[in-house]
Amino acid sequence: MPINKGSVAIVIATIAIAISCYGTFFAEHVVTPHTKQNAIHQNGSEIVVTNIPLNSDYNELSIDVLNKKITALELQLANLKMQNPAFQETANNDDFKELVIAVLNEKEQQEAEKMRKSNPLYDFYAGLPEDYDLRLKSEPAYAENMAVQLRQQILDQNASDIDRLAALAQLQMNLYILNQANIPEYDYEVFKNVLDLADNSRDDKFKIQAIEITTQSPVLDYRLAERFTALLEQDSNDYIRRLAGQGLVTQFYQAQSERSDYSQQIAQHILSLYQDSADDNVYSVLNEMIGNENMLAELQKYAEGGS
Repeated sequence: MPINKGSVAIVIATIAIAISCYGTFFAEHVVTPHTKQNAIHQNGSEIVVTNIPLNSDYNELSIDVLNKKITALELQLANLKMQNPAFQETANNDDFKELVIAVLNEKEQQEAEKMRKSNPLYDFYAGLPEDYDLRLKSEPAYAENMAVQLRQQILDQNASDIDRLAALAQLQMNLYILNQANIPEYDYEVFKNVLDLADNSRDDKFKIQAIEITTQSPVLDYRLAERFTALLEQDSNDYIRRLAGQGLVTQFYQAQSERSDYSQQIAQHILSLYQDSADDNVYSVLNEMIGNENMLAELQKYAEGGS
């Protein structure tokens, strides 16, 4: 989850005020991020900096509480200035910056680790350069080299299933960044390998993720339609069957603008499944997607060779 900018600003302000007091009177002491409570005394006055409270929702900082703490620290700091005319700011700016950077880095690492654990498919995000999208857009050789590498990883039988699927997710992301519909490295073999992984996986979550990615394929190939049909007819998971139906309909819509010959073939195939299948599950899924009169008429038109 991204860090809330307002919360970060309040944290920095709180730390700055606390350190300004601390640096003036106790510059020889060391403050660590794990200090539970620090009490600073000067001429009978006391500034207490307690640990910053976190609420339970994603560990976001409680802004209202922090605002109150900032106000209290400002009042105590003003009181100290009045009691001690010789008061001067002696906070160490370098130490302050290092502390803030350390806190932000730790927060970023915690969020990255949480994302890895919850969905390792997208672990590759953490390793991308900050200028990754700009390099893809501005350096054609870099973009082409990345596409070749990712395709090789998808086809690598020695790589782990999740790494191969992640490579396909990254390849699709690259196409989105570059606003491209297709590239030579993005072909049937890539999707065939991922569907094979799904078929052989005992991990239902992985299987669903793999099929979700393949049904978004811009590759037009009747062999993909056959794989989606097999899932629609044979898989026991309702969601996977709907994904398969979605994959078939997506093939049809994409074929309308790219391949007139394939649009007729896929339209005939979908209509045949819808009208002739004895499987109620197959009919139910397709009826949700193409069961209205306009859609059926459009499919019939293309099935008869129209456009």
